[in-house]
Amino acid sequence: MNEYVEVIGVEHLKTVLAGLSPEDIVKPAYENWMAYQRTGHTVLNLETGEVYGLGVELNQLPLAADICIELFTIDSHQAVIDEEEFFSKDEYDKFLEFSSDDPCEYIPDIISDFCEKNGIDEYERTVGILAYNFEKNEQANYNMWESAILNKYYDAIYEDHNPFQFSQSSL
Repeated sequence: MNEYVEVIGVEHLKTVLAGLSPEDIVKPAYENWMAYQRTGHTVLNLETGEVYGLGVELNQLPLAADICIELFTIDSHQAVIDEEEFFSKDEYDKFLEFSSDDPCEYIPDIISDFCEKNGIDEYERTVGILAYNFEKNEQANYNMWESAILNKYYDAIYEDHNPFQFSQSSL
């Protein structure tokens, strides 16, 4: 017995994508990411058109209850942003001085400690840098990015979709 599920159309998908800012795309993934423990994804539900975050831990499979496509991912083993990119030149010099004051070679929360002591909003800055990098790297050519998402859409709804297969009517 075949099961039928109603999904959003291509035009609705394009409207949803056009309405998303880079921050709207990276923030849900970052909120669901945990260093070395959980991969953060931003997904678009093809049944509802809703965009939300999904965290998947190592060796965990996401539930296939909904038909979704991935818009952005931060791998669990990936460093989100390095210190040189996170801080301005002056802040980075102060950070190096701050981190050398501690006798321990590695403190996982040293950036958080530095941000807290210097009035830097670590969360907002991280999301801002992720959004900037996403826009610069992934969305530099919006049409290419949208085409990649449309291919994911067709892959999700058609089992035998081949983006490189052309019919005579499309030529």
